[in-house]
Amino acid sequence: MTRRVIDLSQPLSRESQLHPFFPPTQILRHILHGDAEPGRPSFSAEVIITSNHAATHVDAFGHYDPNGVAIAEMPLDTFCGEALCVDIRAYGQGHDVTAAEVEQAVTESGQELRRGDILVFCSDHYNQTAGTPAFLDGFCGISAEAVHWMADRGVKIFGVETISPDLVYLTDEYPTHRACAERGLTHYENLNNLRELVGRRFEFYGFPLRLETAYGSPVRAVGIVED
Repeated sequence: MTRRVIDLSQPLSRESQLHPFFPPTQILRHILHGDAEPGRPSFSAEVIITSNHAATHVDAFGHYDPNGVAIAEMPLDTFCGEALCVDIRAYGQGHDVTAAEVEQAVTESGQELRRGDILVFCSDHYNQTAGTPAFLDGFCGISAEAVHWMADRGVKIFGVETISPDLVYLTDEYPTHRACAERGLTHYENLNNLRELVGRRFEFYGFPLRLETAYGSPVRAVGIVED
């Protein structure tokens, strides 16, 4: 069998589309090879100015819970482990995926959801909408009751391919984030390429940077499968 690594991240660039909360990312040239005198060692380096909630990232508990911890205080084993990918591509703009629909998606995957699993939701949103207004207002959400359903079954973290599991373009009440605070269950936002993993169990890795002190972090998320 072949061990294959799948990139589950969206690119982080000046073109990254962000929730209106956050400023645009800047990647500025700091040192260029052409800056060096002839015959001298040369280098290329950048200055990166970005929200920690741009492109593929994970929320710390303290992002949405006033009593929650910062990202560097969270156990590293939160961000890796056995994962299951379920398909929610049938649901469109304005739909909040219910607990019953999550349960159905798990059943249709043909896989068992186990305590301690990471659960990720394939909407293929980035590949279908990146660079268009629909990226920011054309997606389905994950309902608060679905968060409670996941927590009851021991899911340790979940992930979506959208800027938020909440329907942020319809309401600023953030019921899903509130449920995450209530149940101690956080999530990844802006994952990508989950269509390659629908209906599969796989190894997931998405470690945050050790930022001190911060309440979220960019990640390079990957899935590892045996083909």
